[in-house]
Amino acid sequence: MTAAEAAAVLAEIAMLLEVVGGDPFRARAYASAARRLEGSGADVEGLARAGALTSIPGIGEGIAGIIDEMVRTGRSGLHQRLMAETPVGLYDLMRIKGLGTKRLRALYAELGIDSLDALEEAAGRIAGLAGFGAKTEAKILEGAAYVRETRGKRRIDRALEVAERLVEHVRTLPGVSSAELAGELRRRMEIVASIDLVAATDRPDEVLAAFRTLGEHTAGAGDREGRVEVRFSDGFAARFACVAPERFGAALAVWTGSAAHVQALAARAAERGLALGADGLGTVATPTEEALYAALGLAWVPPELREGWGEVEAAAAGTLPRLVEPGDLRGTFHCHTTYSDGKATVAEMAEGARARGWRYLGIADHSQAASYAGGLTPQAVAKQQREIDAWNRAHGGAGKGRFRVFKGTEADILADGALDFPDATLASFDYVVGSIHSAFQRSEREQTDRLIRAVQNPRLTILGHATGRLLLGRSGYPVDVRAVIDAAAEHGVAVEINADPARLELDWRHARYAAERGVLVPINPDAHSVGGLDNVGWGVNVARKAWLGARGVLNTWQLEEVEEHFAQRKQARTP
Repeated sequence: MTAAEAAAVLAEIAMLLEVVGGDPFRARAYASAARRLEGSGADVEGLARAGALTSIPGIGEGIAGIIDEMVRTGRSGLHQRLMAETPVGLYDLMRIKGLGTKRLRALYAELGIDSLDALEEAAGRIAGLAGFGAKTEAKILEGAAYVRETRGKRRIDRALEVAERLVEHVRTLPGVSSAELAGELRRRMEIVASIDLVAATDRPDEVLAAFRTLGEHTAGAGDREGRVEVRFSDGFAARFACVAPERFGAALAVWTGSAAHVQALAARAAERGLALGADGLGTVATPTEEALYAALGLAWVPPELREGWGEVEAAAAGTLPRLVEPGDLRGTFHCHTTYSDGKATVAEMAEGARARGWRYLGIADHSQAASYAGGLTPQAVAKQQREIDAWNRAHGGAGKGRFRVFKGTEADILADGALDFPDATLASFDYVVGSIHSAFQRSEREQTDRLIRAVQNPRLTILGHATGRLLLGRSGYPVDVRAVIDAAAEHGVAVEINADPARLELDWRHARYAAERGVLVPINPDAHSVGGLDNVGWGVNVARKAWLGARGVLNTWQLEEVEEHFAQRKQARTP
């Protein structure tokens, strides 16, 4: 169990204690512990074995006991009890943006609202509650509509937490010779509606029966020969197929690919007088996916590409790209420290990057307009830059082992498209990330023009999270992303894949267009802690889905190449 996984359980305990239990003081302790634990990057399993969980700042004896229980058993008894006492519909309400625990408690305690249906039926009465009002009611109902639209779906990171445990469990079942993740998760879609698993077994009835016990199963729902479906409390589904070992490869490919990809495979099979079914390729033995693709005259296609975007044709022609991999990364550029809203110092972030085998790290704390996030004044910028220069001199080293911290900023893009630092301050940075954090309620034309004006600024190096979306939280502001990418191509501005699993933008569809237009696409973690540096792995998934090779990703470049790139841009675009 990771610190992030344990923190997620503590955060849910806090929510349930306040909303259902009406115990805000105890809830606050759990919420605080969750925040501290998530940002710590602690090895909770190692600390639990050593009996040292209380060495984590903010973790007392009681909560340490909860974490220890989770490490030993995989679950918390308190969490299980609270979930059993909680109406299932409240989980939907918890996802409504802006509906915090106090307001949710008021809706539940005063109006008996415990589901989306009950919330919508209470329209007109919500505004009368203390602390609400007509505007708040309208926003809550708007958020409820979004939650209803996305119900039963999960972000990739949260779905994988469950999926990986399910795969490991299935592999232990008697008679299972192999089992793999399939479907949207294996294709690394950013939002998924189900966990899909395929197992090779000669005892399918026993294995399927064991799987039915893992969630809520309704007879006939999603069941066909050799398949079963279960659902969890939030409507999220897990679908499971069992096949004979000699048909495993074909079944895995069919259960992994999008409808368009599978259709292309079936057409390819028909050309060869073969029939591709849900669990096999006629009489042809396909124990592995490689065997299936070879039987169709194709190179094996990486799962991330199986979207029907020309990958089958490329596999036939031998022109599939060599996709970027996590090991290709040599650093990253969008990271925060305690100077703004980060939880680690410049030195701690630098050492964390070096421990990952990287050669550089870009610090990009918030700018002065982001007062809510501790944005830096020009005076604070100068102080931070002196600290970075001193760290580089003392710890950067020399030669092939040299490490460098780059001086950057995440400057706010203001409503008129300007960056919120004076030009002299912008000129002092090695690079500038520009992002929108305010004025979301504008038309698509206004937001597009705003971003294009920002991209035209000669000081901008990288455009940050281009649409402002939060997966399953908000859809982002309306913008013509392709028009912005076209402007970035014209002005030599890179456009990031923000690898925070809550964002994952550029969306992979847009990232592919950016690459086609020759725009560099750095993978940035938007890290607010040392552990947050590992977000880049989620960004690599996006880049791979976008068909990106290593050279199209700026932070795969060698340190000296990045230094030259930043220097040339500063020289060429100095006003």
